Amino acid sequence: MAGVVSLLPGVLALAEPAHAAPDAVPGATHLDPVRVTYLSHCGGCHGIEGRSGNTFVPMLRDHVGAFACTPEGREYLIRVPGVSMSLIRDDQELANVMNFIMFELGGESTPPDFKPYTAAEVHVWRQHPLSVPDFMQRRADMLARSLSACQASRAQAKPDGAG
Repeated sequence: MAGVVSLLPGVLALAEPAHAAPDAVPGATHLDPVRVTYLSHCGGCHGIEGRSGNTFVPMLRDHVGAFACTPEGREYLIRVPGVSMSLIRDDQELANVMNFIMFELGGESTPPDFKPYTAAEVHVWRQHPLSVPDFMQRRADMLARSLSACQASRAQAKPDGAG
């Protein structure tokens, strides 16, 4: 019996949970629910970091924010079929994902005065998904107007004589 008792501390030590190694990338193993929803519903096409690669799927990382420089572009992002007809049916949840996209993935392309999407906006706009035969041309024209508005806004924000 004494031999069994002397083994007991070693067996108990093995039963204790091992300490996990720290994440190589801080937070990599602890994702918030909004990021998980993005990954589950959007990341397959747009990429886990918003980098879709050289495809017809638009790059979000450091680009998507440019749409928000006009009311037309802001609305477009919700009415685009992949968003308006998303399986994310809760309007607040979709607004949260779109705000993650704009603030986290949009980077400096998102205007500094961007107002977060609301569930009310999402609810209204997703009822009217875009469905036009010349979708890519319409997108390009709208984006050109939005980029022009972004440039004008940034030029006004700079003090005279700056850059």
